[in-house]
Amino acid sequence: MSLLSAFLQVLFDRMARPEFLNLFRNRTTDDDLLRKLKRNLHTIGAVLDDAENKEIRNQSVKKWLEELHDTFYQAEDLLDRINTETLRIKIETEYQSTTSTWKSDKFLRKIMSEIETIVEDLEGYIEQINPLGLQVIQSRIQSHQQYETPLVDETAIFGRDADKEKIIQMLLSEDANGDNIIVVLIVGMGRLGKTTLARIVYKDLRVEVSFPTRAWVSISEEYDATRITKELLRELDISFVDSDNLSSLQWKLRAGLTEKKFLLVLDDVWNSNYNQWDNLRSPFYGGSRGSKIIVTTWDQNVARMMAKERSIYHLDLIAEEDCRSLFKKHAFENRDANENAELELIGNKIVKKCGGLPLAVKTVAGILHSRTTPEEWEEILISEEWTQMDNQNGPIPALRLSYIHLPSHLKRCFAYCAVFPKDYQFRKEGIIQLWQANDLLGYPGEEKRFEKKGEKCFHELIMRSLFHQSTDHTFSMHDLVNDFDRLQFYHLFYY
Repeated sequence: MSLLSAFLQVLFDRMARPEFLNLFRNRTTDDDLLRKLKRNLHTIGAVLDDAENKEIRNQSVKKWLEELHDTFYQAEDLLDRINTETLRIKIETEYQSTTSTWKSDKFLRKIMSEIETIVEDLEGYIEQINPLGLQVIQSRIQSHQQYETPLVDETAIFGRDADKEKIIQMLLSEDANGDNIIVVLIVGMGRLGKTTLARIVYKDLRVEVSFPTRAWVSISEEYDATRITKELLRELDISFVDSDNLSSLQWKLRAGLTEKKFLLVLDDVWNSNYNQWDNLRSPFYGGSRGSKIIVTTWDQNVARMMAKERSIYHLDLIAEEDCRSLFKKHAFENRDANENAELELIGNKIVKKCGGLPLAVKTVAGILHSRTTPEEWEEILISEEWTQMDNQNGPIPALRLSYIHLPSHLKRCFAYCAVFPKDYQFRKEGIIQLWQANDLLGYPGEEKRFEKKGEKCFHELIMRSLFHQSTDHTFSMHDLVNDFDRLQFYHLFYY
């Protein structure tokens, strides 16, 4: 249900289109009803943020939102039909000297009766606003509309210098037993920054020099040896015939790795089936001595199955001091340090609630980056969302807070990304084009505004840690963020 405020903006955008307005021009009675529809939608929209905050704890508010959801969909269907009618009129005007006025009149008579029903339904919801205790929340949207964020430097990590050096030592050291291939496991609970740490190690100059042949593949939940092998071949720039014959693909990979010192990264491995791992790694044995494989996983069973105990590196929570440094970088960037004393005190209390999890720290810092008053920071500190924090769900409260405090147009853009599978790599230009094609940035005829607005949306989602940079040119969502995004759609369509 938390997408309703974003969904409402879609209705406003469609009602603002010139074609829509022209259809009702010079029809005074109809125009009055439309103004009433807009007024009712605006009244409800003003309290939606508050309602979405309270629906988890208040069943009456939750029921109000569920019923409102159906009415909004009726309104969207109605506006779709109006847009179809405006398109018909436009085509007839272009190819005929006259248009069928009687068709438009008949259509409008029918549609206005439906609009009247929706207006009456909305008035019923408005009558429940005060009894439900819903209030208007304005500052949250205003604080983001005038803010344009810079791209976050994903290579800056805090509290992981010692971890980085130890892993690099494990990669550069020779195995005393003479094994050709050594698997180095980075294991730890979700959201600790295993992938970020592996990426920093992977890009270190010492590692680049020591391993001329390198490749990175994201594994995730859906284990598919054929897909993994193909991605390794592409990463290593080894030509192959694109087929599903795993055996032939593995022969190609083995030939490409023979007598080469390589470093492979298998990121986010879930599969603990030894036979499948043994089959996947068979092409790797062609590499020269000193070749390494980095594997990241949250599962101790996967770690023990894939590597010897001495090659397993257990990643811990980052220290509170490092959490504060990470928070300050993302929350206070481009601000005068002298202005931050009071906010820092509140920020330190917020950092404690993040429990040493980097993703939680960055996500909350992203919310506060554009907020300048102690009152706004206190609002985050005392939020009831923190009561959901535990060792299992980690930064879920931080993600929830970040999502709640997004303006409606950003909620739409973020929610659209739920269609992407885990570890999907996308380019900034591509995602902006998809947002535009799905009517999330405006309406036709404003292409220049699309690009500028899309850039702002993209950068804001990066600042919130809802997107992160995967390579120099591609971006993705953390698995947890992807799960959270899909959850929003689940609530929207199934509750």
